[in-house]
Amino acid sequence: MFDFLRIDGGVLVIFVAIIIVALLFAYLGSRYKVAGANEALIRSGRATPLGGGEAGLKVVRGQGIVVLPLFHKIGKLKLTARQINVALADAVSRQGIKVAVQGVATFKIGADDESIRNAAERFLEAQEEQVDSIVKNVLEGSLRSIVGTLTIEELNLDRQKFQQAVQDAAKGDLATSGLQIDSFTIQAIRDESGYMELIGQQETARRERDARMAKATADQEAAVREAEASQIKINAERDVSLRRAETETQIAAAEARAAQSGPLAEAEATQEVVRKQTELAQLEAARKQQELVASTVRPAEAEADAAVKRAEGEKLARIAAAQADAERVKLAGQAEAAVNVTKGEANARVVLVNAQSAAEKTKLEGGAEAGIVFTKGEAEAKALALRAEAYRQFNEAAIIQTVLSMLPEIVRAAAEPMAAIDSLTVLSTDGASDVVKNATRTVTEAGAVVKGLTGLDVPSLISGAIRGGGARGGDGGEGGTGGRGGGEGGTGRRRSPRPSAPAPARAPAGATAGAGAAVGGAAADVATAARDVSGAARETSALSKEAAAAARSGAREAEEAAAQAAADASAAVAAGEAATREAMARVEAQITGTSQRVEEAVRGAPAAAGVTRDTTVNVAAQRLARDLAAIPGIERFGTLRLGDLDRSGPLPLRTMWRLARHELADRYGQMTIGEIVDRFAGRGGGAPPSA
Repeated sequence: MFDFLRIDGGVLVIFVAIIIVALLFAYLGSRYKVAGANEALIRSGRATPLGGGEAGLKVVRGQGIVVLPLFHKIGKLKLTARQINVALADAVSRQGIKVAVQGVATFKIGADDESIRNAAERFLEAQEEQVDSIVKNVLEGSLRSIVGTLTIEELNLDRQKFQQAVQDAAKGDLATSGLQIDSFTIQAIRDESGYMELIGQQETARRERDARMAKATADQEAAVREAEASQIKINAERDVSLRRAETETQIAAAEARAAQSGPLAEAEATQEVVRKQTELAQLEAARKQQELVASTVRPAEAEADAAVKRAEGEKLARIAAAQADAERVKLAGQAEAAVNVTKGEANARVVLVNAQSAAEKTKLEGGAEAGIVFTKGEAEAKALALRAEAYRQFNEAAIIQTVLSMLPEIVRAAAEPMAAIDSLTVLSTDGASDVVKNATRTVTEAGAVVKGLTGLDVPSLISGAIRGGGARGGDGGEGGTGGRGGGEGGTGRRRSPRPSAPAPARAPAGATAGAGAAVGGAAADVATAARDVSGAARETSALSKEAAAAARSGAREAEEAAAQAAADASAAVAAGEAATREAMARVEAQITGTSQRVEEAVRGAPAAAGVTRDTTVNVAAQRLARDLAAIPGIERFGTLRLGDLDRSGPLPLRTMWRLARHELADRYGQMTIGEIVDRFAGRGGGAPPSA
């Protein structure tokens, strides 16, 4: 009958759990405290039994907190502001006067947690009257201290400063208790002695005095203004009277002038007519004077100036024509001479290169023949030394022969421009004989031109060759070369002995015999070269005689050409200019071709043993500097760069540079003529600049 009471065990457990949870929530809800907007909850106590929560004071504002019995205690602090009246009846000012001060202060507990904790420690269980009393006492003390630092005038006149000073003085003491002042207002200040009343009376009297003074000043200004107005009125009446009198005077003067205007106008008209007639007479006199100057004086002056200028022009024209003729003849001769000299030097260089090539070939053949023996080093050295000496003699003789063979051509080329002149005007006190002297001087200076361009002294070479031929068979010279008179190239210059070669290692008898045969062959070659040198010297002597005959013939031809040129100088100007241009073009082409051939020959020639590139460049620079220094008036071209001679400059300078630029262009192209002359010819040489 009680089956409906039977409940499943699981359902019962759930039901009981729900009831327990509901009771737990109800209990927790009853223990959960929420702080209002104008209050703060202060929870004190230790942590929860489960170990959660915080120990000590907990400040809660605008939130909720759980308060457990036996563990926590909760308290409330009102955060609303409150007002109190602050009054002092016997405060003493800085002047020692007692004053009564009455004010109102608004304060509250601070909003930060630290201020709330400080207030909770002091006022949590206290009544509001106790808090008001504490704040009032603090403010009265601050008020009393501030009043003692100010005068009555400062208290009364600057109350804002007074109020702020009281708040600042009480702020520190109230902050310790967690309180803060929102505002402090002074309502009334009174004194028992009536000092403030006296101050008021004085102020009232001062203001009354100021008012009276202001009224008196205003009355005075009004009187002044009235007087000024009266004076202005009087002045106006006076001005009116004066203007009336002035007007009457002007009317009378106008009437008088009107009465006199007729005679006065007639007199002025007559005066103007006389003045105009005088000006007209002056202008007429000036015109006649200008006509006289224009018709007589100016033409005479112009004719005189024209005559002077014509005379000067004719004089300058004659001088310029004579100078141009002389310069043209001189330049044409120099151009042809330079061309022939350049040809001779180029041919000499070619002969030199060919001789060096033959020497190299012979040296290689001798080395190959001597290489089969054990002692080929000693035999090859001696053979090469003997052959080199013979080749040097042969090269010098070949150069002499080539240069001397070109001398008649050089002299003939120097005389050809003078022979081509149809007429010649001679500006000299010596007459036509000076032309002969110039032609002879041109022939004799051909040797100097050859020396300046090639470094070869033709007269010295010829005389040396002749003396060398007669002196053979003398003291034997060097190395037993047989019959050379101790000189090199027949010039009489003695060579310094060569250092002896180190002693070779001993060789077998067969090898020594082979070396002796090689040395004998070399000696035979040397003898042949010596005979060639002697023949070249004889040819040189013959060529020298031919050159002298050509010089005499050139002088005669030059004298005849000078006599013929004296008859027709004007007709030769155009032809001379054309010939000069053609000669310069030919010279330029020949110089360019010769310099290219010389460069190719030098590049193809074998370098001498032990001679470096710097040594070759230094020697070439010294030679160029000496040749430049030997030219008269070279100082005028001292600032001209060597590299610029490829395009412009005097013909002799361009010729010298083009023959040497294959060795010097890289290092000396940017150097000026004055610098290279000073470095090598001025101080006896110098080191070449770095590449």
